Amino acid sequence: MDDTIRSVLVLAYGYLLGSVPAAYIAAKVVKGIDLRKVGTGTVGTSNVWYNVGKAWIFPIGIFDAFVKGMTPAFVARGLGLGIEIQAAAAMLAVVGHNWPIFLRFQGGRGVAPTVGVLVALGRLELGVFIVLATAGWQLTKSAAVWVLIGFVSLPVLSLYWERSGAVVALMAGLLLVTVAKRLASNTLGTPGVSKPRLLLNRLLYDRDIADHDAWVRRRAEAAD
Repeated sequence: MDDTIRSVLVLAYGYLLGSVPAAYIAAKVVKGIDLRKVGTGTVGTSNVWYNVGKAWIFPIGIFDAFVKGMTPAFVARGLGLGIEIQAAAAMLAVVGHNWPIFLRFQGGRGVAPTVGVLVALGRLELGVFIVLATAGWQLTKSAAVWVLIGFVSLPVLSLYWERSGAVVALMAGLLLVTVAKRLASNTLGTPGVSKPRLLLNRLLYDRDIADHDAWVRRRAEAAD
């Protein structure tokens, strides 16, 4: 098998594995609910926390981070493929998580698989990301803002530490994919919220409205 075929298979593996909606499956099996129509509308661990059960975030988080996010780069490396394919496969895992083919491209926000990607290809950047996100959240109680700041730091740090071009591109891609997913969301909008305010809320707070508690407790009928 030549490098081209191996590369195509690894890239497909990254996207398709990323598309496996573990949070959605758990919510359907445990509670019989569609996470896209409940709470934040995202297919990820935060919505599982509020609407399925706190204990479920651990197996789902482990799968999303260390299977989805980490293994595509390691598989590519194990097959003898270069850093460019490793980074591309890792990036596609996050893209698949955010826009899964199995859920009509309505997925999560990509934070958990990003952690796995950084374990594989950017451990120093991961350390800073975790410090920024957790310390900022403790100080301000606004996790979404500090997660965004953490993502902004990734390409800056990779340039500062003189990473390879493929890794710098990966870090920039993680930021761009995060911003794109926040702005696009899984919902069409919220009545009474102007378009500029909606986009600002989504970018900074990862939700349509300012009230966090009201947003995470939305019920299915409110999302229809």
